[in-house]
Amino acid sequence: YRVISLTQLRSCGCTSPRAAINMSDDEVEKIDADAVEDVDAPQEKKRKRRNRWGQEPEAPPAIDANALALAPLMGSMGMDLGSLGALALPGSFPGMPAPDSGGAMDLSAAAQAAREALEKAKRAAMFQRQIQEQMAKLKGQGLGAGFMPGEGPKARKLILDEFGRELDEEGQVVPMKPQVVSTLKVNINREKEARLKKILGLKKDGGGERDFFDPSLKTKVTDRMDRPKRRAFKFIEEGELVRKEQKLVKKIQEKALGIDKKEEKKKEEEKKKAQEKKEEEEKAEPVRKIEPKVMRREPIPDVEWWDTPFLKEDQYGQKKAYTEVNVEKITPYVEHPIPIKITTEKEAPEAAMMHLTPKERKKLRRLKRQERTQEIRDKIKMGILQPPPPKVKMSNLMRVLGDEAIADPSTVERKVRQQVEQRRREHEQRNEARRLPAEERKQKKKQKWMAENEPVTQVLAFKLKDLSNKRHLFKIDMNAQQFHLTGCCISCPGVANIVVVEGGPRAIKRYKKLMMRRIKWTEDQKDDEDDDADDDEEVTAPKLQDHCVLVWEGIVKQRNFKNWKVTHTKSEPEARKLLQDRSADHYWDMLARYRDPRLDI
Repeated sequence: YRVISLTQLRSCGCTSPRAAINMSDDEVEKIDADAVEDVDAPQEKKRKRRNRWGQEPEAPPAIDANALALAPLMGSMGMDLGSLGALALPGSFPGMPAPDSGGAMDLSAAAQAAREALEKAKRAAMFQRQIQEQMAKLKGQGLGAGFMPGEGPKARKLILDEFGRELDEEGQVVPMKPQVVSTLKVNINREKEARLKKILGLKKDGGGERDFFDPSLKTKVTDRMDRPKRRAFKFIEEGELVRKEQKLVKKIQEKALGIDKKEEKKKEEEKKKAQEKKEEEEKAEPVRKIEPKVMRREPIPDVEWWDTPFLKEDQYGQKKAYTEVNVEKITPYVEHPIPIKITTEKEAPEAAMMHLTPKERKKLRRLKRQERTQEIRDKIKMGILQPPPPKVKMSNLMRVLGDEAIADPSTVERKVRQQVEQRRREHEQRNEARRLPAEERKQKKKQKWMAENEPVTQVLAFKLKDLSNKRHLFKIDMNAQQFHLTGCCISCPGVANIVVVEGGPRAIKRYKKLMMRRIKWTEDQKDDEDDDADDDEEVTAPKLQDHCVLVWEGIVKQRNFKNWKVTHTKSEPEARKLLQDRSADHYWDMLARYRDPRLDI
């Protein structure tokens, strides 16, 4: 063996000890010769460095060049650079001698150490690969493998029937449960925890308490659950038990006589089926052949019936055929036969009148006016009508006439004023033509106040304290007549005064406002009250205004009075008799029982 330093190897172009082993003898001799020349050559003495305080700096521990050369090799075998210090020290490898003074190193020892390190790295890689395989196997088997490498689940044979359903080993259909896939992280973690507990044999939460539960002991909850439900009352209808008894007796009698009811039922069902089948066959229309219709014509008579009246009669009073025509019955007038009403045709029912809202009526009127205007415009465009002259007013005089107005303004203004006056007269004439006659206007106004088309009639009943004032009586009477109300006003001095009116909603509303607000019932007493106020200096509560009180307000289906009438009576029976004749005596009873609620306040 030869000892060659790494410096010598590098000088000849060799970068690793492995390459040095394969070198030839000639190359080794050349390296030795070069090494001898280097030894003989005088070496220059290096200057010592001093630090800033004048002392020589301590040199760091030297790392052998051989160790630095072996560093890439050790790194490829899985060894870190931290072990280079051990490689650099003499005798770090077993069986490796210390380097001599020339720095030479035993290459065989270095190669041996490299081989051992390489083997160690291979063994570590093999162990790492086995561990990775075991982990991959566990991941593939999942939790069902029991977390043990040799406990993989045995594959079960997949058995399907003719409909594609899965069967177990006993041949029964395996129910397919819908698999719910959780998306929330909380639910996924719960499922994993439940599977883990199932594999490890753990019970669910609260399972430990069940181990110490004694079912023989009864609690309130178990008693309530085990207790049978309380039955509700079941009522039996009258005669139900008797019908059951009769049915049972009939059944026993039929059994004793040997009558089999089941056979009778079967026979009845067969008869019904046969009858239904027969009815269906009768209902089914048979296929008929299409045959041409042959119209039967009656023989042509000698004389038509419409010509018979115009023939002369013989001596026996019989009409003569093919004889002379009675000319006296022929006149220059045309006889129109009376039209015969066909009863077979159904008359079309009249369309019900639609009641439009005010907004709909306005819209309909606007559309009709637009149609009329458009029709006039079309006729003007086609030349059927002459276009109307421009509508000149004093405001648009200069804009419409232009130069003509500037040339002779007085004449133009006079013409324009004449046109305006003419248009006004025409407008008033059209309005007068459309205006209803006085009688029709009166009837229309009366119809509006009476409101006879209303399904119900409104009624007011008033209690009056005093009717001695003729002005008040006149207002009550005239307004009732003008509003076309029906009813009566009964004045009974010393007893009571009552006013009953019937009419439409508008008239009743106006009359109520008249009685409660418009008539000043205390206008005659103002002067007397002023005199009393001067005499009395004490402050008292305001008096209750009970001169006119509304006793009752409502609606009735039919009117009790045909017209309006004011009556004066002397006693209560006479007043009651007047109302009783018109089936309205209950108004007097209301008046007698009435008590003003303001008195109770």
